[in-house]
Amino acid sequence: MIWLLYFWRLEQEKWFDGIIEMIEIFEKKNQELPFELFVFGSGSREQKIQELSQTHKNIHFFWRKNIEIIKRYVENCRYCLMPSECLESFGLSALNAMKRWLPVIWYAKWWLKEFIDSTLDLTHQTGNTTGKKLYNLIKNISTFHVLSSKSLVPFSKESWLMKFYSLAGKEVKKVMIVSDFINKVGGIETYINDVKELLEQHGYEVQLCGWKVPSWPIGKLAKYLGIITGLGNFWETIKIHLKIKNMQPDLIRYNSVMRYLGRAPIWISKNSSAKKWMMFHDLGYFYPFPSQLTSEHQIKTPYTLKHFLASYPTSNPLKKLAIIGKYFSLYFIKKQIQNRIDTCVVPSQFMEDIVHKSYKIEKENIKIFPHFIQE
Repeated sequence: MIWLLYFWRLEQEKWFDGIIEMIEIFEKKNQELPFELFVFGSGSREQKIQELSQTHKNIHFFWRKNIEIIKRYVENCRYCLMPSECLESFGLSALNAMKRWLPVIWYAKWWLKEFIDSTLDLTHQTGNTTGKKLYNLIKNISTFHVLSSKSLVPFSKESWLMKFYSLAGKEVKKVMIVSDFINKVGGIETYINDVKELLEQHGYEVQLCGWKVPSWPIGKLAKYLGIITGLGNFWETIKIHLKIKNMQPDLIRYNSVMRYLGRAPIWISKNSSAKKWMMFHDLGYFYPFPSQLTSEHQIKTPYTLKHFLASYPTSNPLKKLAIIGKYFSLYFIKKQIQNRIDTCVVPSQFMEDIVHKSYKIEKENIKIFPHFIQE
């Protein structure tokens, strides 16, 4: 019996449906599940996985838990399931699994390709869906795989701090992190809270600015509507302006402004002498529906309405309207980035070219700054 671990959002965009489909294939074939599956997370597929856990004694659903609780199960698990077909800007969860000597089953693409064992690469599995690929892999999997020998040292907290010192400079002591959402509703929001804690441990004064979004499903709805409200989110802008005035930060790091805050919080910083960074971890800055983005070649550059529409061909008038609306929201953000931001930060090398070609940012103003492994 193989023990499998999943700790990610329970959403279609993370291809959690592929895991559900795999289980249903075993059911249809009247086959015993040859694994114990431990699922941690929250999202729209909670009810489905809860139902499956009641039907199958070897499916265990624990909802969303912190990394300390998840670590208790890592020692006994053989593989980590991350079957997303989406283009990931970094793959932080996979890195956290590999740090704990847990081989990852994924589509080996982009920078992660060097870390995924070829026999665990879903790209090479037979089947026309992720669920069928998972079924064929799990059914025939061996119980032992050797992790890639490639070093994870560049993704340690120590390496991250050295990179931060290098980019920020010695004069930076007060840091403001501006993000659409600042509570731990997702991986990147959890990450910025870890960044705050790490910097404070090393003598920095750090303040998070943004909205504490309600939990799902209200929070999920807010993320979609936020793209519209971001066109004129002046109340949040006023609050951020007052925080800038009171704190007088040396560095303002914009983690995300696309899903709620909009362009105004960047514009309001025009009179601040602080250094200003923009973090690009969300590929939604360049593509209408990032949950359906499977290759960087789908992104059409430069960023124009013609290219944005062409990147996602559809005859659905409502989708076209949504794409046009998102284009203009991002267009205004793009203008503020070009006018106010000193440094654009990307977590992976392949994103450097995307930012350069899409937003016409000079490459010398784009810095590759990987995330660190969460302990």
